Amino acid sequence: ESIPIRLFLSPYELTPTYRNINNKFSVKYYLNLVLVDEEDRRYFKQQEITVYRLLESSVSNEQSGLSV
Repeated sequence: ESIPIRLFLSPYELTPTYRNINNKFSVKYYLNLVLVDEEDRRYFKQQEITVYRLLESSVSNEQSGLSV
């Protein structure tokens, strides 16, 4: 069973996910979820998420309603 969620990321200052940059560092993001049922039981899940940065041309086209 899956439960869809929607998370707005604009309030957070995020950078894109980077993997193994010059064998020096990586940037990863994790989403920690807690589900509480009707009987007050708690279920925990940690999920890695990948953050992408849109190209500037894609952002301006989305705002104008054009598709690329």
